[in-house]
Parts: sequence; C-alpha cells; structure tokens
Amino acid sequence: MLTHRTSALVIIACIAATLSVHAQIRMPVCFTDDMILQRNAPVAIWGDAAPGSEITITFVGQTAKTKADKNGEWRTSLKPMSANSTPQVLRISSTLDSKTLELKNVLVGEVWLAGGQSNMGFPLRSHKDWKKHLPSKPNPAIRILQIPVTEFGEINRRHLKWRIYDKASTPNFSAVAYFFVTELQKRLKIPVGIIGSYRGGTWNENWMTPESIKNEPKLKYLFDKYDKEYGKFKDHAAYETAYQDFLVKVKEWEAKGGWSSGNRPMAPLGPKAYQRPSGLYECMIKPLQPYSIKGVIWYQGEGNSWRYDEFRTLFPAFIKGWRKTWENPKLPFYFVQLPPFNAKQWPHFRQAQLDCARAIPNCGMVVSEGCGDLKDIHPKVKKPIGIRLANAVCVEEYGQPGPAYGPMCKSVRQKGNKLVVAFDHVGSGLVCKGPKLGSFEIAGKDKAFVKADVSIVGDTIEVSSKGLAEPETVRYAYAAFPVMDLFNKEGLPASPFTVTLHDTTGSTLTP
Repeated sequence: MLTHRTSALVIIACIAATLSVHAQIRMPVCFTDDMILQRNAPVAIWGDAAPGSEITITFVGQTAKTKADKNGEWRTSLKPMSANSTPQVLRISSTLDSKTLELKNVLVGEVWLAGGQSNMGFPLRSHKDWKKHLPSKPNPAIRILQIPVTEFGEINRRHLKWRIYDKASTPNFSAVAYFFVTELQKRLKIPVGIIGSYRGGTWNENWMTPESIKNEPKLKYLFDKYDKEYGKFKDHAAYETAYQDFLVKVKEWEAKGGWSSGNRPMAPLGPKAYQRPSGLYECMIKPLQPYSIKGVIWYQGEGNSWRYDEFRTLFPAFIKGWRKTWENPKLPFYFVQLPPFNAKQWPHFRQAQLDCARAIPNCGMVVSEGCGDLKDIHPKVKKPIGIRLANAVCVEEYGQPGPAYGPMCKSVRQKGNKLVVAFDHVGSGLVCKGPKLGSFEIAGKDKAFVKADVSIVGDTIEVSSKGLAEPETVRYAYAAFPVMDLFNKEGLPASPFTVTLHDTTGSTLTP
C-alpha cells in the first residue's frame, strides 16, 4: 500500500514528467534532418513548446527569437537566403528546455509540393521499365519528403523524414514528382526539395480549405450534404459502429482480391471518412503550412470529371484557398491535363481544365499526350509529364529560354469559308507529328461536327470542310482517347480545345 509520502512523491514525479514533455520543443512534420529550406524568401519556422518560453532559432549566421503563447504555440522566420549546397545545422532552443534541438544536413534551395490523387501518387516502382529510371548514384542536392496518407487524426511521424534522393528513397515516391524534381535540379543546378502529399480516389473538394467551399455559394452544398449524412447517426458512437463495420467490409474486399473484385467499400460520411469536404486538406496539407515553398505541381481531376461544368468554379476556389492559407497570393500552381482514356466525359473536363489554366493567374497546365492508356486509368508512363512540368516551371518561374507549353488556342477568325486559329506558345513554329492533322473537326450553327481539311499557315491553323460555307466552331482532339498530332517544333503537344467565332477567348463550348 502506498503511504501519503510515497503517493506525494509519485504525484510530484508525474507532474515533473508532464512539465518536461510540455517543455520539449515539438516541430511540424516537415522539419527534420536533411531538409531543404526555400531560398530568396522569408523562411517560416514554427512549432510548440512550453507556454511562455522564449525560443531562439540560429541558422547560417542568422538568429531569430520569439515567445510561445499561452497554448505553447510559436512562430518566427528567417530572412531570405541564397541557395546553399553546403550542409548546415538549424538549431532551435527554448528557455524552458535544457536540450537544444539540432536539425542537421540542411540545405537551401527550391522547394515544391506535389499533390493530387492516384496518378500523382502512382509510384516510380510501377512505371514502365522503372529500374532503368532509378538514380545511378545518390544526389544529395535532391531531397524528398513523403507525407503518409492520413484520413483523420495526426500524421504518423514514424519513419517520417526528409530523405536524400537515391535508389532506396525513390521507388515508392510519386513517379511524376520524381521525374519533375530530377529534371528541375538538373536544369537549376542548385538544391531542390519536393514534398509529396497525395491520395488516390479523391475529389478536389477533399483538398480544399473549408473557407474556400463555404464562401462559394455554388459549392456550399458540399458541406450541407456532409452535415445531412453525418446527421443521420443519432450520436458519434453510432457513427463509430458504422465505421468499424466499414473496416470489416474493407478486409473482406481485400480478401476477395481488392479492385479485381469490384469497387472498394466507401466509409460512412463523417469525421473519419477521407471523402469528407476539406478532410485531406486538414490532415495532409494544413500541418505543412506555412512551410516556405516555391510552388505546387498538381495531378488530379479524375474524381471530378463528371462534374466538368462545376470544375470551373471549384478549381479556382481551391487554388485561391491554398494561396490564402499559404500566405502567398501569387503561389505558382502547375497542373496536369487528364490524359487519353476511355471515359466519355474527359474531353469536356479537359476543356474545363484549359479554361481554368487561362483564367487563373500564375497557373499553368501541361498536356499529357503520350501518357494515356485506353483501358487503364493509371497509365504506366509518367516521365513526359514530369519533364513537361519541370520545363514549364523553368521557363515561367526561373526565366529559362524556350516555350513553356505546347500550342494553346487563343482565338479564331473567319476567312471566307475557312476558320483561322491562332495559338499561344508556338515556339519555333507549328508542326504535325504524323501523316495529317486528323483530329480537327469543324461545325456550323447546327454544331454538327465533321472532319476538317487542315493546313498550317505560319503560326496559325486554317480549317475548312467542303459543303460548309459558314463554319463557326472548330475543335481539336475532342475525344476520349484522341490522336494528338499538333506540336510546336520544340516537341511540346498542343492542348485539346474547342473555340467558336462568338467566343474568341477560346473558352468552352460544351457539345
């Protein structure tokens, strides 16, 4: 039996242990050894410590100080720094913690975030001939951080750290992000870091900030639907019972062969369902903010493709929300147009993506020609996409020469019985890769499209059709799995498009 004295000692020891835990500095998941800090911009440093403790940050001759608030939260920043390939130590100390936290082998360079759904999450080890693409030797100038899929709760920190680019760290990383960061570092010749935070089978709204949904009248229904479905449970215990039943069904599904046996069971809509609006943003993006990054590469849309008209509202709101919470209203955002695939709605969705690329400032879109599969929504070729993303970034963000993209329709005008289409991103000139430009169609007022006769005239395309005296609309590669044969001479593919004389901005004409 414990005496009053021993009980008191135990209580004191427990209190001391608790205070010790709270006194310890706790950093966000993106702060580990081998990290890369963003160059030429203020570098946000934040974390948790004992309430009221004074925090001191030292790095490469800089010292920054701040104080933890009553909740133990603190934040400061380092002044902008030039790129630095020499490993440094980032030190964080607290007046109420005798141990200084040291993060070693830290470089300064460019940092990008790769996000999206399954085609961004598609790992290098699943790429066609993937072993041929493995790095021949470690490259300490490239660092990767892969955020584990987190559907609810906190990110699992076990084994979570920045890793040096080599044969061991890259096979399970995003193939698109791998090829992007490889090409980017080769062209910039400075340290480059990339954070991968993605999950397959997701919708854009899963990654949006709550405010970007609630503040947009056309999207508010997403939370209304969530509230209605979650409200069907009499209390959280009832929801938890349904969620446990769902986990049993998932195990049964896996035992039957997974996807080969049908679609994966869906979790009941509630606080543990990844498909809830803003759920993945809260779990997999918000914990990273405001880590200083240069920009975002994004590959997502399959889940929203049936709602292609809504996407023109949803995607700009999504980007605006991230820019606000990342405290950078001009945060560069580069995304991938959906590739060829046997899905009838995808031509309309690609047009919506093109419209968004034109309408959103500091936003670019790369075309995924050559990276599609008629029967597989997860095509096994991703390298051209990663290279095209890196090229667009190098041209537009870092001022390197050359066109950032392939040709993109900008306007159309009438010339007798022909339509003349003008393009942006022509580069050294337009070129046809193939026997003929067979993916152009033309229509009059009746919107009945027929194959067009096509000729390249300078930096324009002239289209016509016998028997069609007054053409109004032209479209290119407007099919689920189109032949895409229009390029610029630099080898970058043209985007599919539809354009009409009554809309010379090149925005959508939904068939």
